[in-house]
Amino acid sequence: MNKLYPFFLLMAMSVGVVAQTFITENFSSGTMPPSGWTIDNLNAQWSNSATATAGGTAPEAKFTWKQTTAVSRLVSPSMDLTGYESVVLRFKHYLDNYGGGQYSIGAATRSGGGAWNIVWEVAPNSSIGPEDLLITVENGDVGQSDFQFCLFLDGNLYNMNYWYLDDVSLYIPANLDGELQSITTYPFVNGPTPVTGVVFNNGLSPITSLEIQWQANGGELFTSGFSGLNINMGDTYNFTCNDYFNYPIDSYDLQVWISKVNGNADDNPDNDSLTKEISVVSHIVDRKPLFEEFTSSTCSPCASFNLGFVPWCNTHMDDITLVKYQMNWPGSGDPYYTEEGGVRRDYYGVTWVPWLVGNGSFVNTDMGAVNSFYSGAMETPGFASFVATRSTVTKGTTMDIEVTILPYANFNNFKLVVVVFENLTTQNVATNGETEFEHVMMKMVPDANGTDINMSDRQPLTITQSVDLAGTNVEEWDDLGVAVIIQDLASKEVFQSGYAVENGVFASDASLSELNMDGVLIPGFTSDELEYNIELPDGTTEVPLITGVPTDPNATVIVVPASALPGSTIVDVFAEDLKTHLTYTVNFTVIEGVGDQHADKISIYPNPTSGMVNLAGATNAHVTVFNTTGMIVADYPSLVGHSIDLSTQPNGVYFLKVGTDEFVTTKRISLTH
Repeated sequence: MNKLYPFFLLMAMSVGVVAQTFITENFSSGTMPPSGWTIDNLNAQWSNSATATAGGTAPEAKFTWKQTTAVSRLVSPSMDLTGYESVVLRFKHYLDNYGGGQYSIGAATRSGGGAWNIVWEVAPNSSIGPEDLLITVENGDVGQSDFQFCLFLDGNLYNMNYWYLDDVSLYIPANLDGELQSITTYPFVNGPTPVTGVVFNNGLSPITSLEIQWQANGGELFTSGFSGLNINMGDTYNFTCNDYFNYPIDSYDLQVWISKVNGNADDNPDNDSLTKEISVVSHIVDRKPLFEEFTSSTCSPCASFNLGFVPWCNTHMDDITLVKYQMNWPGSGDPYYTEEGGVRRDYYGVTWVPWLVGNGSFVNTDMGAVNSFYSGAMETPGFASFVATRSTVTKGTTMDIEVTILPYANFNNFKLVVVVFENLTTQNVATNGETEFEHVMMKMVPDANGTDINMSDRQPLTITQSVDLAGTNVEEWDDLGVAVIIQDLASKEVFQSGYAVENGVFASDASLSELNMDGVLIPGFTSDELEYNIELPDGTTEVPLITGVPTDPNATVIVVPASALPGSTIVDVFAEDLKTHLTYTVNFTVIEGVGDQHADKISIYPNPTSGMVNLAGATNAHVTVFNTTGMIVADYPSLVGHSIDLSTQPNGVYFLKVGTDEFVTTKRISLTH
């Protein structure tokens, strides 16, 4: 975070001045320049970009390099600042530098259409950002009725690649203004998860304490306090709330807001609250890391990197998915460049080669970074599975591809990207010394933009496509492969990847060979019986653990536990083909009787036990032992001593009903010899 302001002047400015916003622009209109704005020189280099590189949200403004030495400005509308002495210009930006030196980026102001007065300028020698920049403006242009500002580039514009801009505003800050900048809780969770976020101090006064509140779907309200802070204007604070997000499988609107700043409501409530969709996933699987390399046979650094990267990929070929896009630079570029590769390049903002993307994020092209990404990616769970098959093709024929996806959460605004590649090419040799190239993209299906998909939890989606490979760069028609990529369009994160099987046939058996409760086979289980009723002893409050063993080990078993008793645990079984589906249901009821409000009066140990069970507080009590079918396996009408012996019973879970003249309670214990 850059803070470019004299703080004591801002504090003085706040006396008797009401916070006010004069202009805000997030480039969401789709027009460039936006309404009321103008461009001074090099109009064609300014565009709207469907990216969020500056740190805001897509779309954003983008300036593209040009081989020229010039000045170009994005100029704001005119504003009346009569009576004001100081304002703040704020914007997010990211500079993608190329050669460094001989140019600058900056901000300037003017009034009456006169000369520009620079208020911030940087001469880059490396990339900058993304950063959220605040600039205090208090020159002679402030106070005028025709105030304007601009964001400019000046110098040799061949030495930069792109400049991204977003969320531009000119305003007078409030005295006390905590802005909830983001909710950083990951949108897919599979257990208790902390609620986290970032607070930005957009006010004049330092923030010394915060109160953050949150709730899911308008339910229970949680409050966390943070004290001993010192967040000055322009600074951020990363918070973690005390209470965990812990809910059953479903999708939730997580609303988080700043309820107090320095013990009071702040002066600008408009930026205090955010909402984010959080999905509690029904299942997790391994996520196969995807590497996408942008390279060229005219690129010497590509050859150097590939000396290590290609053997590494061959060693890890069973663990990763790999696609390479040959680029049309440097120089004449690779002979196998295609416009589809260019679209994929623009999607990621690729500005040089070699450029490596891992699961949708930039990875440095050195083997230390590759190994580091790989290690982390292998530990990242996946929230979807897929199977894919493709037909055998000969020269000039059509390839048929079928992909079936099984999501374990609701996926909105996702893409299915299918890439036909050749395992090894040799005829695109150029100038960098490489003589063969692996996993080179030949065609994207149906094109480089992929297929829009929206999916619901545990609802299989099958997509069938055909692609004509005539006119592509394929050298050997029996050397093709197909990569499948499931990707979040906005964040670019790849949630699953892998390869299609040539003429693949997948099994359709979705039955279970076992359905167990707390490790013991449910009485009367058969594969074709889909519903079971279990009666639990009175006082039982803990939902038994249900597990299933598929008949086909390649089938997928998903257990959705009952959220309370009485209730039902659902076991979804999907065959290897991910289309064939059976649902087993276990319904739990509890014998009516005295509840378990007296559970703390009796303790049992050890738990689990190998046979002997000690009971504290149960002397002279009536102790009855049930198995999971409800059968009495032992009975002690008036317990003498403090222990019972279960060593003659088989392994499993048992319920101990303990009754006295004052109370009845039920305890659960696991027996493992």
